[in-house]
Amino acid sequence: MMGLFDSISLMEKLLDAKWLRNRILSNNIANADTPGYKRSDVSFEEVLKKNMEQENVLPLTTTHKNHISNIKMVSDIQPRIFVQNDTTLRNDRNNVDIDKEMVELTKNTLSYNMTADQLQRVFQLLNMAISEGRR
Repeated sequence: MMGLFDSISLMEKLLDAKWLRNRILSNNIANADTPGYKRSDVSFEEVLKKNMEQENVLPLTTTHKNHISNIKMVSDIQPRIFVQNDTTLRNDRNNVDIDKEMVELTKNTLSYNMTADQLQRVFQLLNMAISEGRR
């Protein structure tokens, strides 16, 4: 089960991954007319899902801070950039579909904004809990 600070770390990593994907998609759009250019993309949700599925494995018991653990920290999860080499849309071997890239960029931007709003709400609730606790 994730605690409050784990979810904040996860949202931070998600925002970083969304920002990176925004840069990669923008680069794809900028190179839509570059002969031989192959589109790139970012995989983070899949990496996160795979990591979360691995957490269902029996955890190792550690009695010392230097012992090996099979539980990954959220900060250890990194987005993966990949190049899509398996398709070609045009005779110049470029595989960027500008319409698809624009749709993906819009979806990614909306997702980034929603995650940022959610993170802001978490901080507002945390701030309210701290300030109300002083009374």
